[in-house]
Amino acid sequence: MKRVASAIVGMLLLLTIPLASAQLQIGDNTQIKAGGLFTAGYSGNYGDQIQSNHGLNFGLNGNISGSYYNPNFLSFNLVPYFNQSQANSSYQSLTGASGVTATANLFTGSHFPGSFSYRNDYNSTGTFGLTGQPNFTTHGHGDGFGVGWSALLPGLPTLSASYSQGSGSGTVYGTKQETGSDTKLFNVRSTYAIEGFHLSGFYDHNTLHSRYPAFLSGEQESVSNTGGHDYGFGANHNLPLNGSFYATYNRSSASTDFVGQQENTSSYTTSTETTGASFHPTQKLSLFTSESYTDNLSGFLSQNLINSGAVQTPFNFGTGSKSLTVGGGASYQFTNYLSGQAQATYYDQRYFDKSYTGSYISGTINFNRRLWDMFTFSVGVVDASNGQGSNAVGFIGNVNYSRRFQSWETSGSFSYAQNVQSVLITYTTSYYNYTARLRRRLGRGLSWMAIYNGNRTGFTQQPGDGSHSDSYSSSFSSPRFSLTGNYSKSNGLSVLTSSGLVVVPPTPGIPASNLIFYNADSYGGGLSATPVKRLTVSATFSRALSNTLSEVTNSRNNTEILTTQVQYHLRRIGVLGGFARFSQGISATSTPPATANSFFIGVSRWFDFF
Repeated sequence: MKRVASAIVGMLLLLTIPLASAQLQIGDNTQIKAGGLFTAGYSGNYGDQIQSNHGLNFGLNGNISGSYYNPNFLSFNLVPYFNQSQANSSYQSLTGASGVTATANLFTGSHFPGSFSYRNDYNSTGTFGLTGQPNFTTHGHGDGFGVGWSALLPGLPTLSASYSQGSGSGTVYGTKQETGSDTKLFNVRSTYAIEGFHLSGFYDHNTLHSRYPAFLSGEQESVSNTGGHDYGFGANHNLPLNGSFYATYNRSSASTDFVGQQENTSSYTTSTETTGASFHPTQKLSLFTSESYTDNLSGFLSQNLINSGAVQTPFNFGTGSKSLTVGGGASYQFTNYLSGQAQATYYDQRYFDKSYTGSYISGTINFNRRLWDMFTFSVGVVDASNGQGSNAVGFIGNVNYSRRFQSWETSGSFSYAQNVQSVLITYTTSYYNYTARLRRRLGRGLSWMAIYNGNRTGFTQQPGDGSHSDSYSSSFSSPRFSLTGNYSKSNGLSVLTSSGLVVVPPTPGIPASNLIFYNADSYGGGLSATPVKRLTVSATFSRALSNTLSEVTNSRNNTEILTTQVQYHLRRIGVLGGFARFSQGISATSTPPATANSFFIGVSRWFDFF
């Protein structure tokens, strides 16, 4: 330990050596500015599934920027980092992550601007799971680059083209199961204005190769390959009576080969066109109308999930599915705070080998003046008919609340809808969302705040289906410290994609074999304090519990992360220490939970090289 202490003291003395700060001039046209935060100290790692090690540790988080001839001619930025983790920096990685990101811009402000980007991450920490919900922690690497160029000549159509590709792979902690994806994307965009028309067009081509962990897909090896392209055109033009008109046409094609429990090939091609117009004959009156047609409802609803890397096309409404909607309405501003809107939509659809026609009529009133100095609201009524002898009356309501009582600040909102329209005419949806916020100033800069958010959603015809989530958070804060805590719970339906589970509403047409039911809870908290000047102490803890259930596999999962850090700064020199503990267990893998620990104590110093 004496040798370690002597080494750290020696490095601290070395870091006190001053360096001149100036911009480096290379020749007559190149300017470069470079700096970096260096760390040095003693670190160690140990756990039940990793080999213990310890010794001297060095790290870097740098920044290099500059230009050639003129920043508008060529500018660049390079950010290298080495051996960065939560134990020795604020970098959000449980492992000693290293890598580099780089960007460059060419001919900025000219008729032919271009850009370039590159990234490479090694031994980094990532997540795979539900966005905003408990995630599974992974470690791995990734890289990618992108290039773009534009031609912006006066009086001619604009033209912009770009290409990007990236790959990433990771191993889920506590298992030997891997997740990863490789993507390639090429796109072209163009716009043109002529005779009052604003025209636009685009073309995209993308490919995606994905690998999925077995505890979610139910297989030792599950792979999907997706490729597709889409193109489209659009136009808009001003009309009399302060009006405007628009029209668009899009055509998309995609196919997916999935190799897992069952080999499956799915594909779709769909075309969609929309038109619409709006008018403002008076300052208070607005009129609008729209029309939309798609020749493949299955493909239309599948497109977003396919683009996000879904395992396979989840929607299947039968052959010949299509949809035509035509509608219009009006809105009127009665007073500065009172307005109303009425709208009618006609449907002509075919799916599940049957044809349906019907209408959807709604009216709403908005009251934007605070009532009793607390509330603003809007209310509406809905009448839906599906042409099959089934009529439904629904309601829409929104309430916003805000009021201050001496040192108490309160606010909240509530939204409710029953029997509102969905994509399919024979199904209506219901939901309600609510928030509440309470804050109290306690004097001497101290305040307390609590926040609650919740939502429920589902189909009226299928009351057992749907999803819900609730989250609670609270915090105490002052100029010198902050204390936070949070808890959330959620459940619902999802589909598997290359980046994790994507939540989907309970939409008919999704095969049950594609759905994964999730039920998740998480809680945690954090502390940050500055007891004396230049000294910062922080700690965070989080725990996530989740269940995933599908037709082929189910799993109960547990992830815990604890990090602590102490930093003391004296000008550009810092003394810091940190500890991180991580544990993750996934029951479907039939392996015990994995635990890893790391610690660091050392010094840091920012250098401006030039």
